[in-house]
Amino acid sequence: MVDYGKLLKHATNQMNKAMDAYAKQFDLTGMQMSIIDFVGQHEQVLQRDIETEFNIQRSTATVALQRMEARGLISRTIAADDARQKMVRLAPKAQALYHTVTAYIAQQQTAMTTAFTPAQRALFVQMLQYFTELNTP
Repeated sequence: MVDYGKLLKHATNQMNKAMDAYAKQFDLTGMQMSIIDFVGQHEQVLQRDIETEFNIQRSTATVALQRMEARGLISRTIAADDARQKMVRLAPKAQALYHTVTAYIAQQQTAMTTAFTPAQRALFVQMLQYFTELNTP
């Protein structure tokens, strides 16, 4: 019997390892690269947008963003319309890496999509959405 959960976990781990290995040359983590990509696409985002995008808890996002801020990758300011929220922007150091980061992510996306037909990709998305909904409390 195929253990789908184990296969998904294995695929996710391999993708994360590859991204972390690539990110290491820039003294980044894969998650930091993903955050740079996300924030760079929007110029500025709220911390809660990052939490939602990556499906992470507030405390996890806070720690990741504090580390990125300490390394000069992002700046965080109080949001103008909600003092409880932090606005996140790329600092010049991360802006300099943005195109390299997005190129890597686009290359990985292309590698994943060109290996399959549009029908296979659609079925894969449908299956992932089903598994996600199945395990949503």
